[in-house]
Amino acid sequence: MENASKALIIAGAILLSIAIIGIGMTVFNMAQGTIQSTNMSADEIAASNAKFSKYEGLQTGSTVRTMLDTIRTHNLSEADDDSKKICVHTGAATDPADATSKTEATEIATQKGNVKAGVRYKVSFGYTSTGLIKDIGYEEQ
Repeated sequence: MENASKALIIAGAILLSIAIIGIGMTVFNMAQGTIQSTNMSADEIAASNAKFSKYEGLQTGSTVRTMLDTIRTHNLSEADDDSKKICVHTGAATDPADATSKTEATEIATQKGNVKAGVRYKVSFGYTSTGLIKDIGYEEQ
């Protein structure tokens, strides 16, 4: 009887340790997926920047409106990940760490309504430390 109770205690301890190891592996895999999703490769950064790089420099008002539509679409597609959203505002681009710019679709639509068709605008970008465009500013010339 004494050996049987010791065997049950040992079996319970083994099952408990297997459960703890299983939970630990699950948590590790979830954390690994989160870390990998925030780190973009150089190709992914280049592909993301390519959508916007054509708008840098002096642009017409209609081109700036198109750019704002592109940013709005991009931000809507990245609704689950705020770190990939593009901030946009009037004025020169700022350091993304200091950006207090607008990213919501309604705010971008309001900005689009304020862009004048016959006017030229200077568009500038703010980059993260990894080279990803995070902040876009435009100012009337």
